[in-house]
This record gives sequence, structure tokens and C-alpha cells, in this order.
Amino acid sequence: MCLPFRDADETKEWIEEKNQALNTDNYGHDLASVQALQRKHEGFERDLAALGDKVNSLGETAERLIQSHPESAEDLQEKCTELNQAWSSLGKRADQRKAKLGDSHDLQRFLSDFRYRAMFTQTSGT
Repeated sequence: MCLPFRDADETKEWIEEKNQALNTDNYGHDLASVQALQRKHEGFERDLAALGDKVNSLGETAERLIQSHPESAEDLQEKCTELNQAWSSLGKRADQRKAKLGDSHDLQRFLSDFRYRAMFTQTSGT
């Protein structure tokens, strides 16, 4: 019975590592840097997809173990709840970062267009 707990603990550690990676207020300072951060976040989301598969697999394993070892059901259920809460929290934070990067992209796109038009207006003498 130790193996599923160890796997769950390792997976929770990976979730915490990913959570730490989201602890940044850097949303880019220009259009190019925002786009680079968005590409980086897309890679982050691919990593999360693999991590989500692991969380789901552990949940299925826990369900089977609960059926075959009812004496450990409470501990297994507690570990699953803990893991699922951490996973859910990470997903929400990743979605929030994606949205903020999208907002930053929109702002930087606007500013870039504004600067271009201002420069064009100055050079055309209007």
C-alpha cells in the first residue's frame, strides 16, 4: 500500500513545483516579450496535461485499492482529496496566468499600434 502513497506524494510535489513556477508578476514589457511568455506558458500547459494524466491515473488506482482494501479506504480517500485539491488549484492559477498574459498581449498590441500610428502621423506632417 505504500506505493500509491509515494506516487501521490511525488505527484503533489510536482504540482507544488509547477505552482512555484506561476509565482511571477512578469507579464512582459513589450509585445515580443509577452509573446515569448505566452509560448513558454503553452509549454507549461503541455506539461500540465501530462501531470493531469498522472493525477487521473492515481485516482483510478486509488478507486481500485479502495475496493480491494476497504480498511485503507479513509487514508486513500484523504490522499486523493488532497491531490485533487492541489491539482484543481494549479489549474485555476494556470488559467489565470494565461488570461493575464492575454490581457498583456492586447495592451502591448494596442501600444505598439499607437506608437506606429503616432510615428506615421509625425512623419507625414499631419
